[in-house]
Amino acid sequence: MTEGDRPTLFGDDPAAAARLFLEMLSPEVHVTQLLGEWLPGDQLKAIKELLHRNHQAAEASRIKFDELRQQLTANPYDEQLDRLHDDRFWSRVFMDSAHSMSAVGMLAPFMESLFVAIFAGLRRWQVEDMGDTRRQRADDQFWNPQIYFEKDVPKTNLVKGIEQLAGSCGLQPYLPAGYEKTLAALFAYRNNMFHNGFLWPAETIAKFSNRVASEKWPDAWFTSVDKGGRPGLYYMSPEFCDHCVKLIDEIMDGTGRYLKDRGL
Repeated sequence: MTEGDRPTLFGDDPAAAARLFLEMLSPEVHVTQLLGEWLPGDQLKAIKELLHRNHQAAEASRIKFDELRQQLTANPYDEQLDRLHDDRFWSRVFMDSAHSMSAVGMLAPFMESLFVAIFAGLRRWQVEDMGDTRRQRADDQFWNPQIYFEKDVPKTNLVKGIEQLAGSCGLQPYLPAGYEKTLAALFAYRNNMFHNGFLWPAETIAKFSNRVASEKWPDAWFTSVDKGGRPGLYYMSPEFCDHCVKLIDEIMDGTGRYLKDRGL
């Protein structure tokens, strides 16, 4: 056998070689190639690190507050301790609110821009508009996840738009089960926090509480500070933050598997 007769790793068929090469790539490589300079892994790493630091700070604050509460329990008539307890209580409440706003301010835009980037990448790889203005305008609307169609009428709803577009392009079966519920809760909380700050109007609190119940969002997702037996303000729980981070990993993995299965 001469040097030229030696079999190659991928064989002599270029198409078969290309298919075999794609099969060897992990889903992570596929989704990284799709998203290109968006660098999702680096962005998510930064988010995870800040969430971890905020959680450590919140835990340290909780420990100090519990120690103060124990002192007050042992000295119930100490007015100075009582005033300090009230001050520390509200300081801790607003620190937790600040951490919650920081979390939703990172996670919600990342989640939204992740889907926008995924669908924009799929459009580039799957669609050729050939400079046709009519086709491009139609595709602009079709590939926009912020739009969904109800009886052929376009409406604005990000969660429904993502779900509908994922179904149209075949991505839906690869996405984690129940992701729509998480997105609805995350975006609803984001909207309330960024429009109302830490303290929401009573009507807004009531609407959010009703939505938590009606859409059956898990109790562990949000923590409330009660006033008069009713929620006075909400924060995202550490459990919900962790759930969102895990969901992002699962979305990227599912998208990578989708691309791999389609040879993209």
